[in-house]
Order: sequence, then C-alpha cells, then structure tokens
Amino acid sequence: MKVKFKYLLLFILIIVPFEHVFSKKNNHLVIHGSYTFETYDGQENIAVYMSLFNTSDKDIQIDSFSSDLSSRIEMHDIKFTNDIAKMVMIKEVVVKGKSELYLQPGGKHLMFFGIKEKLNDGDSFDIQVNLKNGTTHNVKTMVLNKNLKSKYLN
Repeated sequence: MKVKFKYLLLFILIIVPFEHVFSKKNNHLVIHGSYTFETYDGQENIAVYMSLFNTSDKDIQIDSFSSDLSSRIEMHDIKFTNDIAKMVMIKEVVVKGKSELYLQPGGKHLMFFGIKEKLNDGDSFDIQVNLKNGTTHNVKTMVLNKNLKSKYLN
C-alpha cells in the first residue's frame, strides 16, 4: 500500500501543478519567460520579450495584449531595409499549430507605449494575452537590471 501511495503523491506533486498547461481552457498555449529591462526616469516606452508555445495542432490567434502598466500594447518586428532597422507593427498575431513564437531582442517583441510608472530591477507586472476564442492568459513579467541588456544583448 505504501508504494501505491508514493506513486499517487508523486503524480499529484508533478502533474497537478501543470494541469493548466494541458487544459482545454487555455487552448494549449503555454507562455514562458516574460521579461523587460528596468527603466530610467521619464522613460515612456518599453519592449517586452517572452516565448509562446502552441501544443495543439490548430493555430491560435491572439486578439490583443493588455496590462495595467500601459494603455497601448502592440507586437512589433524589426525589418531591415538598406541596412536600416525599422519597427513594423504586426496586426495579426498567430501561433501556428505545434510551433513556437519567440519574442526576443532584435526581433519580434511587445511594445508598451506610455508606461505609467518607473520599473526597477526585481519588479514584476502582469500582462493579459487575450485570444480570439475569448480565453485570457495572465503572464507574470519580470523586470531585469538594465546592465544585463548592454552586457549580453549587443
């Protein structure tokens, strides 16, 4: 009997915390590693990065992003024309079936316009990822030291 109890306990400890990852309610979208960098006084805009994983066979369409930190959030990509980088807004955000969408420096990212407060290293805030099917995912976003940006992301 003790052996069965151990397996049951192991199942509960491992599987139950990840139930939200596999439930139908979240439409098989897993969002991981959301971060941005601390801001300076008066800074109004920030870029946010994260990874989105679609574990289903069907495409998942994102309707919008929202947060108490900013009234306007857009997804952008960096496009190069004649060696000049330009941010271009992505109007239709889709995570293809059985694929990943990486938001990272120098590529796709979320732009927050008119942020309402200064962000410091160690702070966090929430982003809501609103899907076309009406489902919303709440994503905790970490604020990292701005020195990491210049050291590791050149």
